[in-house]
Amino acid sequence: MTHSVNTLGKYQIVREIARSNDIVWEAVDPELGRRVAIKELNLPEGVTEAQKQDRINRFLREAKAAGRLSHPNIVTIHEVGIDNGRHYIVMEYLEGENLRERLQRQGAIALKEAVDITLQVLSALEHAHRMGVVHRDIKPENIHLLPDGLVKLTDFGIARIVFEPNITIDGQIFGTPSYMSPEQIEGGEIDHRTDIFSVGVVLYEMLTGRKPFTGESIVTITYNIMHKEPTPPPGVPYGIERVLMRAMAKRPIDRYASAREMAEDLKRAMEPGALVMPVPPPVAASAPPATSPSSSSLPPLLNPVPNPAPVGGQVPSSSLPQIQKKHPPPLPRPREPWLSPKESEAMRQMVLVFFLGLLIVLVAYGINVAYERYAELQRLSVLNTQMSDGAKLAQAGNYREALARFVNVYQHASTPEVRAIAARNAAVCLVHLGDEALQTGRADLALQYYQQALEYDPNSSAARQRIDQVSRLYSGNLDLAPPIAPPPVVRPDGFSSEPPPRPRGDEQLARELYMRGLDAYQRGDRIAAVDLWQKAIQAAPGSETARLAMESIQQLTAR
Repeated sequence: MTHSVNTLGKYQIVREIARSNDIVWEAVDPELGRRVAIKELNLPEGVTEAQKQDRINRFLREAKAAGRLSHPNIVTIHEVGIDNGRHYIVMEYLEGENLRERLQRQGAIALKEAVDITLQVLSALEHAHRMGVVHRDIKPENIHLLPDGLVKLTDFGIARIVFEPNITIDGQIFGTPSYMSPEQIEGGEIDHRTDIFSVGVVLYEMLTGRKPFTGESIVTITYNIMHKEPTPPPGVPYGIERVLMRAMAKRPIDRYASAREMAEDLKRAMEPGALVMPVPPPVAASAPPATSPSSSSLPPLLNPVPNPAPVGGQVPSSSLPQIQKKHPPPLPRPREPWLSPKESEAMRQMVLVFFLGLLIVLVAYGINVAYERYAELQRLSVLNTQMSDGAKLAQAGNYREALARFVNVYQHASTPEVRAIAARNAAVCLVHLGDEALQTGRADLALQYYQQALEYDPNSSAARQRIDQVSRLYSGNLDLAPPIAPPPVVRPDGFSSEPPPRPRGDEQLARELYMRGLDAYQRGDRIAAVDLWQKAIQAAPGSETARLAMESIQQLTAR
């Protein structure tokens, strides 16, 4: 078969739509004359065989998850193929725009349309969940709005097929932070109710034009998702508000048991009799004066004018009210002062001195409390920065320096929740360091890393699995090389801030460019972020940093 740059398999390429970790093409099926979209796996040069296979598995999982689904509100997968080493997925071509583009263009969406979009997404999820597929990344970028009003759920790239083994490391977090459920953030077991939570977040954003959980960093956002309730959306009918709050409940057991149940509640909340806004109770008024039966049906007149008197006659006494003259009571005699002028002045001086002294005490106390609060905020700010830096370093593949950040947060955190997150992050870094050691033949060192990971996170199934595998594989032969001491930053009671030697050359430049790109993205400058990530790829092609930069570009351009 002859291959051309203008074809992929049997499909004729029309144009490139997007390029990042994967390449998206607009193409035509010559046999059917059908317009299609093709997502091609884009593997960077220099990747290891293990990395290549992992990327292929992730890529094909999207096709497997979406391909087993057939529903009007789910993007249709036509074919999965490989052409001369090029892996690709063929799917239906979608006109229109995604929900993120719609929100950026016009802001909040009217209630009826927002609910209609949500009902179509819930219909798609009800089918996916029934088929054993959990999407795990419901967000506006993955909800496509067609011109005719039809809604399509897309991007099953991180979907999980229930009852099938997970190809990723346990404890690794997948999803977009602002839309993740609490159990996703914890890295624990999830089910279809995590999608219910994300749908609630998306509906809230459609109705208000803002996300329910916000923050200056990923750590702040995830903390708010875990511990804070969203502000009730203003101007939303009570029935819709109740649906939102139940969908975004912290515990899965408190959410809707299914997408169908949430959809039914939404429909009931949109019925004419249910679309009422909460109003304050009426203020009780004083009882009106008693009226005669003949006047009870008419409102009383204000300032009524009496009937004119008969000409040349007396006005009947019964026709005019009888006014009795009453003299006002005599004014009370002024009270004698309790204190003389001198005594009053002395008392004023004493009161002034007392309140001045009290003010000084309160100011001193307030300054002390304010200083303690400031010091606490500064400490939390430092820990927040270290947690964020650790996440960036881990994403860049620098697990050793990331470990140092997480261990420091673990040692100095004042709340058990933050300590638990830092401990799990440290364990993930140690598992990665163990994997790196194992690839170099250092099974003894790898085993130390895995055991230390369990010290931080006793529930780490990834560490336990690797300990079991290494022990069975190298039983009786762990002295493959002279043992060396583990890194200084591994135990809670032995933290050392001394960083390992920094890498040199192009790899170091690539990491610096990648980090600068993350900073630009957090500032909202997406163009600068993509430019810096592309430079990082050019600085060290085929490196782990280049791979991360490509994934970042893909995620950004897919939104």
